[in-house]
Amino acid sequence: MKRTFVTTTLTLALLGVAACKGGGADSAKLIPDAATMVGGIDVKALVGSKAYTDNKDKIEKGEFKEFVDAATACNLGTDKWKSIAFGADPTKNQFAAVISADGIGKEDNLTCINGKVKEKSGKDAFKIEEKDGKKMMTMDDGGVGYIVNEGSIVVATKDWAGPVKELVDGKGKSVFDGALKDVIGRADTGKHIWFAGSLPAEMLKGSPAEGAKDVAGSLDLSGGIAIAASVGFGSADEATKKKDELQKQFEGVKGMAGSMGVPQGVVDSVKIDASGNAVTVAAKASDDDLKKISESLPKM
Repeated sequence: MKRTFVTTTLTLALLGVAACKGGGADSAKLIPDAATMVGGIDVKALVGSKAYTDNKDKIEKGEFKEFVDAATACNLGTDKWKSIAFGADPTKNQFAAVISADGIGKEDNLTCINGKVKEKSGKDAFKIEEKDGKKMMTMDDGGVGYIVNEGSIVVATKDWAGPVKELVDGKGKSVFDGALKDVIGRADTGKHIWFAGSLPAEMLKGSPAEGAKDVAGSLDLSGGIAIAASVGFGSADEATKKKDELQKQFEGVKGMAGSMGVPQGVVDSVKIDASGNAVTVAAKASDDDLKKISESLPKM
C-alpha cells in the first residue's frame, strides 16, 4: 500500500469509528468477505478504561499526540470517538476500515483533517468528490473513502473499493457471512478489542503452532486486562494434542515468571484448554498487577 493511503487511513482511524456497541462488530459488516483477518476496537470504552487513563501520558505523545491535536482542532476530539472496525488481506495488500465518530462524515471536518495532513506532508491526503449523487473521498493511489452518514465513513484500498461500495449500498457479501464466519463466532466482539482471522500455513511451518488454521480472540480492559484467544486446528484430536504440548511448555517456564517481574496472580490465571477443534488460552492481570509489571520493566 502506498504512503498516501496509509497516512490517511491511520489519521482517520485514530479519530474513532462506527457508532455501535462493542468493538465495532456491527460496522465490521461493511468489511468485504475477501478479508482474511478482521477486528474491532471500542475506542470510547478503551479511552475511558483505567489502563488507558493510567498510561495516557505515555500513549498520547509523539505522532499520536499530533493526531489527537489535529482531531480536536477539527471538531473530532476524544469525546466524539466511538469505535473502529478493520479488515485486511495482507497477502494482497488490501485493507478496509470503518471509521466513525460524531461528525466524522461532515465535509467541513474532513476538509479540516485533510488540511492538517497537508501541513505535515505538503500534499492533499484525499479529495472530496461527488459521484452518483453521493460524496466520497478519492486518493492518488486509488484508495477511496465512502461517507456512510455524518457519523461514519469507510476507507478502502483500490481493489476493495467496489465490494465495499456494494456493502454500503446494502448489497454484496460481508466478512460476517463469508469464510471467516465461524472464526468470528469464537471471538467476543463485545470486548474492548477483538480479532479473528485465518493463519497462512507457510508462516507457521516449523513453529510450535504448525498446523493451526485460524485464530480468534479478545482483550477486556474493564478492570486490568483479560485476554482470551482460541487457535483452530484441523480436528479435535489435533487440538487436544496441541493443548497438551502447550501446557507442558508453560509448566516448564512459569517458575521463571517471578524473576521476570510477572506477579504470581497473573501466572495462576493462565488457563489452557481445548474446545472442539480449537486450543483456548485465557489470562488476566489486575490493575495492581499491571502497575507492578510496569514498575519492573525499567529495572529489567
